Amino acid sequence: MQFDYIYMSGPNYTYGFIQGNEKIVFIKPGLGSDCFGYENKYLKIAHNLNSKYGVSVICASNPHDNKSHVDVDKHAIEQYVSENNFSSPQLCFFGASNGGIKGLQLNVDACRFEKMVLVNMPLMINYHKTKNMIQSASQTEILAVYGERDPSVSYVPYIEGKYDNLKTLIIPGADHNFKGMLGDFVDLAERLM
Repeated sequence: MQFDYIYMSGPNYTYGFIQGNEKIVFIKPGLGSDCFGYENKYLKIAHNLNSKYGVSVICASNPHDNKSHVDVDKHAIEQYVSENNFSSPQLCFFGASNGGIKGLQLNVDACRFEKMVLVNMPLMINYHKTKNMIQSASQTEILAVYGERDPSVSYVPYIEGKYDNLKTLIIPGADHNFKGMLGDFVDLAERLM
């Protein structure tokens, strides 16, 4: 299993691409992860979505560089759309942990995703900024997923039922990394379809 091709933007940013139709799923992993993820989980998500639904998938890295990734992520999406002559791309987003926060920022500052699945997005770090980004994404359907053993799960009541565009889901037995639950993690991306 591999990506159709990989694109490097400078020394830190790597993007893996799976060719498909005009529905594009952009995946952003947790901080410090490459575009493949632990045990190739993001590559598995990409292949699963592409084989079942024919979608295009872009998997981004999330390097430890303390920079906003909005411009380079936006460029990767725009370049893919342009190279494939897509006239009406539908953008969706799947992000884990810090990748979820960066996805919200990308949604507010550069792209508008139709749907987002944000898994174990930290709520205890800069909660007010996260809350403001959720409010600014009012046209985007958001599913915030938390493992029952994730540190942010106790903060879910602060967002649950507060926004028309946001639903929450708690996964029994799951921790922050979905240890021992890789299949469940991979399946979460299908909620975008």
